[in-house]
Amino acid sequence: MTAQPVAPHGGDPLIPMPDKTPAALRVAVTRLDPANALPQFDKHWDEATQEARDTFTLTPCRAFLEHWFGWVAVHRLPSVAARLAECERIVATSDDRAERRAAAAEISRILATAQENAGE
Repeated sequence: MTAQPVAPHGGDPLIPMPDKTPAALRVAVTRLDPANALPQFDKHWDEATQEARDTFTLTPCRAFLEHWFGWVAVHRLPSVAARLAECERIVATSDDRAERRAAAAEISRILATAQENAGE
């Protein structure tokens, strides 16, 4: 059976915030975006664990957990994920420097707020 992404519904979170562990985050990513994000998640985890083994430090694994915890915090809220994607598009394509700066600042706020709210 292939996992299907959770369908958007209102402004409520699609899923509860998972624990900040690789296994719990993988389940959340599988529920939110199995076709696109899950392969990236698995590749990133493989790279992080390999780097941790090579460098004898847990820093790559900690960075992995922070990245994917933030990703889940944003993507479990469809309206927030859509706004983040729009801001990323503006930063990547706009010719207007002020518009790019404003979008970049909003990206920072979105990510900070999502992680703050995820800890509640």
